[in-house]
Amino acid sequence: MSLTLTIEWEGLEALHRYLAQTIPEALEKAALEALNAAAEEGVEYAKAVVPVDTGALRRSIRQEPRPRREGDSYEAGISAGGGGVVNPKTGREVDYAAHVEYGTSRTPAQPYLRPGLIHAAMRFPLHFLGILRRLIQLG
Repeated sequence: MSLTLTIEWEGLEALHRYLAQTIPEALEKAALEALNAAAEEGVEYAKAVVPVDTGALRRSIRQEPRPRREGDSYEAGISAGGGGVVNPKTGREVDYAAHVEYGTSRTPAQPYLRPGLIHAAMRFPLHFLGILRRLIQLG
């Protein structure tokens, strides 16, 4: 005894065309949106863990550069220091971000940017998949 099941899928060629166009565009858009969302969370994380005296260093933490494509990769960053933020004690622009992050010969390191970036990296896949799922809707 032998049974045969034949399935005809109408519209398969149209689906192939749709996916061939939609997926590359969706991947690009999802990568940039997810990087932006993850970097924003990384900034908030860094601001939550940075040691605070005057608050100037915390105010200087920002997303920079905005997410962008560089060749075959995508990049986004978190920065601290500079940015026009002035320390009220010294009257100068915040210039000690690296000293706090990495420490000096007299003070221990108090990392805040690296943990913020790690947090962002851990959140990126969740954002990416959610955004991609939203962008590629077949139903």
